[in-house]
Parts: sequence; structure tokens; C-alpha cells
Amino acid sequence: MEKFKDHIYDWLIELEENKAAIFLNDCEIENNYIDTLFSMDSDIETYMSEVIVNVPLKLHRKLAEYSKETSAIESAISESAQSSGNYIRDISWRPYLKNEHNKESEKKTDEITKILTHEYVHIQIRLMNNSIINNPHLALGISKELIETCCKHILNEEGIELNKEWDVAKLVKETNKQIDLMPFQVENVELAKSSVAKILGGFSNIVHGITELRNSYGTGHGHSPEFVSLDKIYTKLAVAASSELAIFYLSLKQLKDQKSSS
Repeated sequence: MEKFKDHIYDWLIELEENKAAIFLNDCEIENNYIDTLFSMDSDIETYMSEVIVNVPLKLHRKLAEYSKETSAIESAISESAQSSGNYIRDISWRPYLKNEHNKESEKKTDEITKILTHEYVHIQIRLMNNSIINNPHLALGISKELIETCCKHILNEEGIELNKEWDVAKLVKETNKQIDLMPFQVENVELAKSSVAKILGGFSNIVHGITELRNSYGTGHGHSPEFVSLDKIYTKLAVAASSELAIFYLSLKQLKDQKSSS
């Protein structure tokens, strides 16, 4: 959920709620999806979720002293959801022990890479597309992390040990080495593999560009009040590229699974 916390942090900075941003920096946020809401007169989907703000135990005992900061954070969470057409049903504040929470976060990351599905990817893609106009920071953040999650999922299934120093471009390169580019019979297999490998090699450069855009214009870094977001046509490009790569990886994996089960 790091991208969600980064987005709320950016939101607070742009509103000049600096004390609230500093307070949030010591916390962890969980944005738990509950349901998808549909309007009778529109095709737009609204995602309903509950947010849990995990506060270090020492701060949680003095939470009443930080009422202004917590109020600003709750407003930022609700406003950012509304800007993307989503709905936050509830926001709760809970104490946590840092060491235990870090272990739990690592466990959740491992679980996500194991249960990654097409449904998960399609939800992320819809979130990106819904955020392009009103929330480009979030769209860029998701586009980068979607590719990262897909790559980690595939590498974990292949039994490849992940290096914490690998950036997303390196993850893509390592993933491309592991996948079977032709899990079916075609004429001139080597030529087909070589051609597809060239396309995927180009995606490595694309991913590097997405990462740079995310670092400069997306979630993950605070911005000054004068910050100007990237034009939506470039955000659309990043979203389209990450969406296609994620779908390709998972579709290829599905073909491989079908072949092995037949």
C-alpha cells in the first residue's frame, strides 16, 4: 500500500498541511477494497473501500493531541478518493508495533505475488484509467507498481531469488529471461522468439521511462505547492504501456498453464 500512502502524502504537501504530512510519514496505511458500485445511469465503476491508518504505539497513545493532523489526513484520504470517483466507507486509526508491522507487510507482499490474477490486473488498469485526468500522480504510481508486481509474481513462480537492489527495468529483463516466449507450435520458432524478444527489449526502455515519470510526476515524492502535473496524454501513454505489458505477461503464463495441464 506504499503508493497509496505516498499519494496522500503528496496531497497533504500540495495543501500545505506539512505537519499532517510529517505525522503521516510515521504511519502506514491500508486501503482495503470492499466492493464495486455501479450507477444505473452510467458505465463508470466506483470502488468502495475502508482505510486503516496504522499509528506507532507511542503516537497512538497521544492521538488526541494530534487532532488537527489526523483530521487533515482523513480529509485528504476522502478528497483524493472522490477525485477518482471512489468512495471511502470508513477510516480507522489503530496502534501497531513497527517490527511486527514490517514483518506483516513483507508477508502480504509475498501473498500478493502468489495470488496475482487477471482480475487483479484488470482492477488496477481500471484504477489507472479512472485516475488519468483527476489523479495523474496515482495513475503513474500504479503503472510502475503493476509491472513490478507482475514481474515478481512470475520470478517467484520460477523459483528465482529476487535481489532487493533490482529496479523495475532489471525486473523486466530478468522476467523476460524466464518466460517461454512460444508456449505453442509455430513455424520458424527461433525467428518468432527473436522478434518477440526485440519487442520486449523495447519494453525495458519503456519501463525505465515510466519509472522516471513516476519519480518526477507520480506518487512517491513530495512536491512543492507550485508543482504542475504532467499532461494527461503522457500519463495515458504510460498507463497504456504498463497495461499491455502486464496483460501480455499474464496471458503468456495462462497459455503455459493450459499447455502443462493438457
